[in-house]
Amino acid sequence: MTFQYHNPIQFHFGPDTLEKTPELCKGQKVLLVYGGDSLKKNGVYDRVTGLLRQHDISYVDYGGQTAATWQQILDGIDLAHREQVTAVIEMGGASAMDTGKAIAFGAVHDHLEDYIEGKAQSDGRHLLNIIIPTYPSTGSEADSVCDIIEYKGYGVELFGAWPDYCLMDPGTTLSLDRKSTAYSVWVCFIQASAWFVGNHENDIARGFAKVVLQTLLGSYEKLMDDPNDERARANVMWASCVNTMGVFRSGVDQFYPWTLYSVGYIPRVAHHVSYREALTIAYPHWLRGIAKYHAEDIHALFTEVFGIDDKLNTGDVIEAGCAKLNALLEKSGIPMSLAAHGACPDRKYILGALTKEDFGEFSVEEMYQMVSACYQQK
Repeated sequence: MTFQYHNPIQFHFGPDTLEKTPELCKGQKVLLVYGGDSLKKNGVYDRVTGLLRQHDISYVDYGGQTAATWQQILDGIDLAHREQVTAVIEMGGASAMDTGKAIAFGAVHDHLEDYIEGKAQSDGRHLLNIIIPTYPSTGSEADSVCDIIEYKGYGVELFGAWPDYCLMDPGTTLSLDRKSTAYSVWVCFIQASAWFVGNHENDIARGFAKVVLQTLLGSYEKLMDDPNDERARANVMWASCVNTMGVFRSGVDQFYPWTLYSVGYIPRVAHHVSYREALTIAYPHWLRGIAKYHAEDIHALFTEVFGIDDKLNTGDVIEAGCAKLNALLEKSGIPMSLAAHGACPDRKYILGALTKEDFGEFSVEEMYQMVSACYQQK
């Protein structure tokens, strides 16, 4: 087992963490990056801007960042240059966080596309960057990765865009409705499951992942019954963070779990389905598909995390596990089919949208069958 671990972010967790914002960006001019109206409805925008005004810290708004598109990132960098901002604070969910991190990085690097395409390596420079997550799920608050869409027609990643601080107040998630809460849990769960099924060398990292997965399932059940359960909210927020801060990745020896994102990518580009909806609908179908190649790993996920009887044969374990997973997903009322978005893209479209590496062990036909299952009416 060989790995390196590094995470330079300073994390602050608790009900009063937002109060630290002014001291962390004292003397700076701030670009505020956020998504839709929810940030103003839940009071976070007013809290943060009130603190900035109270301490005579000037700021410029860059709202409406509901998708981390290449053009919006470029526009944000231009705005940062025009306004001569020296710090970026991103507030909200994954899209706002990825956009803000990319702007903070791109504002001090010419030719940002060179870093995306691997022609240049990150040197660690960026504008002062503070993240305030209010919709924990993808864990963008805890890593250096920015998922960017509509870059020359593709989805790409920028690496090395570390934030400096992450301020987490679980109370900011209390305004999330039932559907959003469910997505928050399940996106985190699905991503974290890769560290469990794909790690056969680091017992500590795999054990951490197992505990997080079990805690997420328990917290999900509690939040479906009582959305104001603050401990469950705190569990989800911290799980989202530790999921991507790098500890779980240490010792991972199998990378086939990333083919799940290939299944989810097709509806995202074909019908502009949100990441969270595409991922949660794709997950059960991918589990059935990947079990053909990694039955032992999926068997372990369902028996050790979901509590399926391990005395059953592997085929029955997988069917029982998928049935339990579907029942849990349906409990929240989130969609279980993409039928409302249109017809499933054909095989030719899928072949053109994915690279050879994106298929992993799957054939084109197997990939098509998984994507097609996502579009079947329930």
